[in-house]
Amino acid sequence: MKLTDSVYLVGGSAYGLSAMGDCNVYLVNCGDELALIDAGGGMGVKRILENIKQDGFDPKKIKLAFLTHCHFDHIGGAQELKQLTKCNLAAHKREAPSIVNLDENVLVEMARDRGLKFSAPKLDGMLEDQDHIHVGNVSFDVLHTPGHTPGCISIKMVEKDGKTSIFSGDIALTTGRLGFINGPGFDLSEWKRSIKRLIAEKPDRLYPGHNTFMLSGATDDLKLTDAKMNAPWTTIVTSVG
Repeated sequence: MKLTDSVYLVGGSAYGLSAMGDCNVYLVNCGDELALIDAGGGMGVKRILENIKQDGFDPKKIKLAFLTHCHFDHIGGAQELKQLTKCNLAAHKREAPSIVNLDENVLVEMARDRGLKFSAPKLDGMLEDQDHIHVGNVSFDVLHTPGHTPGCISIKMVEKDGKTSIFSGDIALTTGRLGFINGPGFDLSEWKRSIKRLIAEKPDRLYPGHNTFMLSGATDDLKLTDAKMNAPWTTIVTSVG
C-alpha cells in the first residue's frame, strides 16, 4: 500500500495486510535497492513478500531489514525473510542478545500463547546511535530511543519530496496512544527522554510500529504524546503486585 513516493506499508494486522499480530511493516524505495522496517511476527512473511510484489517491487532487492526492537511481533518473521530474500538484518547492539537468544524480553511465552513459532534471527549488523546507513540512494540515521525496550531504535530519513520522516517502532505511536508499557526492559524515564529526542528531530511524518501513521504534523503529534506522558492526571502503571 503506497503511502508516499518513498514509503509503502507492506504488512500489518491492523490494516489486514498480513497475519494477525503482525506489527506495521514498511518498505522504503531506495532506487536500485530496498529497505524494510521490521518483519512481523512470523506467520505473515509470504504475504508481506506478495504485497511487495503487488506494489511493483522485487523482494530480492531488499538489501537490509531494520529491526526496531526485540519483541516477537517485530522480529518473528526476520529469519524467514532473510532466507527468502537474502537480505541482511540489523538491530541495536543492546537489543542483539535478546534477538539471537530469544530471551524474556522477546515475550516468547506471549508469542507461543498466540500460536506463533519462529527461529531466532541471525543478525548481520549491530547498530549504534547516530550510525548512518546507506541503502541504494537513501541515507538512514539510527536514533537510539530506549524505554520500550533497552535497545529500541528509531530510523530517520529524508524522503524524495524533502520531508523528514521517522520510523519509530513502538517507542512512539500516534494521536497520544502510549502502547504496551509494562514489558521486560521497560524504563519510563528513558521512554520520556526518547519522546523528547524525537520531537527535537522535528519530523514531518511518523511511521509507528502499530496503528495509524502520520503523513504530516508529526512533530505536533509527538508533543501530544509527550504531554500525555508527563501530565499530572496520567497514571502509568510500572509494576503489578
